[in-house]
Amino acid sequence: MLDCNPIPLFPLPIVVFPGQIVPLHIFEPRYKQMLADVRAADKRGETLPIGMILGEDREVQGEVGCAMLLAKVLDEFDDGRLNIIVRGARRFRIARIDEHKPYLEAWVEYVDDTEEPTDPVLLAKAVAALETLVKQLEEVTGAHADMGSLQNAFQIAQVTGLDLKIRQQLLEMTTENGRLHALCEYFERIIPQLEAERKLHRLTSSNGHTGDHRKGS
Repeated sequence: MLDCNPIPLFPLPIVVFPGQIVPLHIFEPRYKQMLADVRAADKRGETLPIGMILGEDREVQGEVGCAMLLAKVLDEFDDGRLNIIVRGARRFRIARIDEHKPYLEAWVEYVDDTEEPTDPVLLAKAVAALETLVKQLEEVTGAHADMGSLQNAFQIAQVTGLDLKIRQQLLEMTTENGRLHALCEYFERIIPQLEAERKLHRLTSSNGHTGDHRKGS
């Protein structure tokens, strides 16, 4: 159903998911106004989400975005700049864009999943594949990643280095099992590639020596 009220639209070159926490530094005049309107609505007892969608400046590149709720204002400066935290809520599809305000507004249709039970085997497979991927990356980069408890595909995708195209595809899917299946396919492609890079890293780190020091007779 088309939402009867427009929401502020914030095109950014990122794709965010429901439940994701995102820090933002607000400094452009149009987005200072956007936050002023969001906070004014909150004072009236209303909730005005910020529609974050793939794009840049006034160019919208995605069809589906994520409505973000203002979770906290961290810093507020004399010149109106803000450091804030927003949290992903519902997904939406743009029906119409209005350009009359300094920032874009959009009439949207909210997107929900088709109801189906999550396949626990598929979820466990995706989490196990991610753990394998993280171990490979830790060995190559030396950086440690704390994944925490992962309960769904969006949480898995947040800690995975997916490109924007794949992230957008996941955002648009309307079944949890479909997202989990897509993630498993991604891991099946990328893990062998990283394993080959890991072996090469080991080889170059040992200056080409394989550790076999046996002398010929």
